[in-house]
Amino acid sequence: MANLERIYTIPMAKAYDYIRTKRARRAIKVIREFALRHMKAEDAKISEGVNAAIFRNGMQKPPRRIKVRIVKGEDGVAKVWLIGEEEKIKETAKKKEDAKKAAEKKLTEAKPKADAKKEEAKPAAAAPKQEAKDTSPRPSQNTREKPAPLQKPHERRDGL
Repeated sequence: MANLERIYTIPMAKAYDYIRTKRARRAIKVIREFALRHMKAEDAKISEGVNAAIFRNGMQKPPRRIKVRIVKGEDGVAKVWLIGEEEKIKETAKKKEDAKKAAEKKLTEAKPKADAKKEEAKPAAAAPKQEAKDTSPRPSQNTREKPAPLQKPHERRDGL
């Protein structure tokens, strides 16, 4: 069985039939039911992008409809993606890999230079240096004075 991929616009009017504080949760359930029904899948997985799009305006106001791409894999699981979301994820992963490779390359190039500098600096630094200790008194952490305790309005001043 090959991968089946389709693009749908899912209406979520049923989500607005529920109480306001549970509309976004219901919208997620509507998307899951839609994917299971239309793709004839055993299970449905909803991506973080779809979830963020549903909750973008808060729980009380999910979008009335959402355009998604549903992919049914060979394992019978339907994955729901926003249009173009998977490509953006791949691009960001590729950028991170490129940045990581560039950082490793810089590190490997800088290592021989740092070793050469250390070898040059060794003969000059023959005598160990002693660190100067700070003997100045430190100010206390709490420099504010505590205010005098307030008298209760019903207490007499003479203590009786």
